[in-house]
Amino acid sequence: MRHGTTRRLTLAALLLAGIAAHPAAAQTDLARYVDPRIGTGNDNQGDTVPGPARPAGSVHPSPETLTGSNAGYDRDAPLSGFAQLHTQGSGGRTTYGTFLVSPQTGDPVFDEAQHLSPKADERLAADAYAVTLTRYGIRAEVTPAPYAALYRFTYPAGKPATLVFDITRKIRGELASAGADVTLDPATGRITGRVRARSYWNPAEVDIWFVAQLDRKPTRWGVRIGREDRAGATSATAPADTQLAGWWQFDASPDKPVLMKLAVSFTSAERAAELLAEDIPGWDFDGVKAGARADWNRELARATIDGVGDADKRRFYTALYHSAIQPRDRSRDQTPADRATPHWDDYYTLWDTYHTGFPLMSLLRPSVYRGNVASIVRTFEHFGAAHTAFIAGRNYPVGQGGDEVDNVLGEALIRGVPGIDWRKAAPVALHNAWEERRPRYLVDGWLAVGDRSPEPDNQRAKSGSSTPAFALNDFYAAKLAEAIGSTDEAKALLARSGNWRKVWNPDATSDGFTGFILPRYADGRFQAIDPKLGWDGTTYDNVGFYEGTAWVYSYTMLHDVPGMVAAMGGRERFVERLRHALDANLIDITNEPSFATPWLFSDVGRPDLASYWANRIFERFTADAYPGDEDNGAMSSHYVFNRLGLFPKLTTDLYYLHAPHQPQGVITGEDGRRFVITARNWKPGRIYIASAVLNGKPLTTPFLHQADITGGGELVLTLSDKPTNWGR
Repeated sequence: MRHGTTRRLTLAALLLAGIAAHPAAAQTDLARYVDPRIGTGNDNQGDTVPGPARPAGSVHPSPETLTGSNAGYDRDAPLSGFAQLHTQGSGGRTTYGTFLVSPQTGDPVFDEAQHLSPKADERLAADAYAVTLTRYGIRAEVTPAPYAALYRFTYPAGKPATLVFDITRKIRGELASAGADVTLDPATGRITGRVRARSYWNPAEVDIWFVAQLDRKPTRWGVRIGREDRAGATSATAPADTQLAGWWQFDASPDKPVLMKLAVSFTSAERAAELLAEDIPGWDFDGVKAGARADWNRELARATIDGVGDADKRRFYTALYHSAIQPRDRSRDQTPADRATPHWDDYYTLWDTYHTGFPLMSLLRPSVYRGNVASIVRTFEHFGAAHTAFIAGRNYPVGQGGDEVDNVLGEALIRGVPGIDWRKAAPVALHNAWEERRPRYLVDGWLAVGDRSPEPDNQRAKSGSSTPAFALNDFYAAKLAEAIGSTDEAKALLARSGNWRKVWNPDATSDGFTGFILPRYADGRFQAIDPKLGWDGTTYDNVGFYEGTAWVYSYTMLHDVPGMVAAMGGRERFVERLRHALDANLIDITNEPSFATPWLFSDVGRPDLASYWANRIFERFTADAYPGDEDNGAMSSHYVFNRLGLFPKLTTDLYYLHAPHQPQGVITGEDGRRFVITARNWKPGRIYIASAVLNGKPLTTPFLHQADITGGGELVLTLSDKPTNWGR
């Protein structure tokens, strides 16, 4: 970097100047490209929230509506206030929308539907959110710290300024409480509350606390329990399924905005107060906002693109922003004895994120990956197991296929994430392999149609999807056993990873092709179903698959691609069949089980077809939406990889190569090493690779090793608008 006398500045001066010295000393304000409007549509558009957060921030303040997506926001609906906790792009039952703050004028209104306000002049950015609530004439702004948020409310003249705190609600205004309490301290302008949250996506009940501090003393206050308003009361406790709210009024004027800072803790009210003091000691709104922007500029500098316009950069950096929001780092929100151990939270779920989210993390933020592994180990040691979903500090064995914790750990091992104690991490997967797999799988090697699961639903007992998922888990568990010298376990698990063949029906046919994964009865008979039936994005036509069909799951044996190709009739027949599957829309290419399927062309010598389908998938990501749930970074990281010209080849340390979507992309590791992907003759429509040179030497295979990227260097590509023979 060269910029005047910058080379003489000390590191402290660089930091004070807001310049990211790590991973790259870039002065470009990349955060300006982030547009949180992208993805805020329904489940088929992203299901994200418009509010700002820090990278992996524990809190995520955002506006709330009573209609719209599972995230709690409808861009066309009136606002009810601002909640402090949210999740990004999770389907099914809603979670969070916790601790609603509703700025109002006049007497407090507690029924959420009765205090909705139209909005105007909505401003969305990575570091702050602002809107005018036109019903009240209030300008509301919020900027985040890691565990706390700072609000600024500008009230109109001549009306009482009011704030209502709804403690017991969740997304869409639903009551979600197994009990709650609140305490107001008018002398200091502080309010403390707790809810025992229930009816979240994770069925476990969990206590959550908040502490909010005003910059002035209130003039009136009170609490609301159920339908009873207790003006002047300073404390209250509500039983289960009963609304609890606190409120206060204060002096305000347009020239003296009200400032309020609020922190949330999953540990205690005392810890919430401590986090508030640590994260926002003063009242400097612009200073907190600048800190958030500096954090995002550092984060976004890890992967950059050049040679395209602002619209493309807006799309790319917003996806990169979304990919770094979850999982959430709650390491500081623990008891003092536990704070030395990383604590990462809100996995919705690892079934979604092991495909692309964690591989991207292995390149851009390996220290975060290492912290997640340590957190998974901590969960295992604390609860006796670490499950696919971990939400609000609680395990949830929802199981959408298998035990995806094994996949996250195995990918970290294979990709060489540094600093992991595998003697502590491997037992997590080995416990899953021997204790958490369904009994029938351990005895017979497959799950049978009609098997019952001990979980609230039976997703882990789906014969057609869970059997190959457990086989994949076994492959990763074998690698982990091998890493710690458990040779006999490794051999047994590697042999067990072939169990996918036990639900492979070589006689099943569809559209002229033979051999499919099909559900199997306990007596060994295969279920006689059409391989096209299973899941259409809305309705299950067959309970033997989780969000998929026989066509979809017949391509999921990523740990045994040669075996899969052979089972489908060999290379030429495999290519013919995969082309048909994709052309006939039999593969849901933007749902997680099929994320990698189009890139399988490269495994059989047709990277030209992989590039063609990479481009087709890329076009499904519109200017303002994802082609489905964002799924906590799964879809956004998919986009980042696709844009750069890479895609992770799971169960290996490789990345598939396809034509990138800009002249240059740069990946900068945490150690500052830069890997540059240059397409010298790039232009729209040139979607095929004609030649490749890696660090000055010709590259003739359509793969890169993890170390090729993390070690730094340059890949120079020549592109073509027609299919080529490169990499075949």
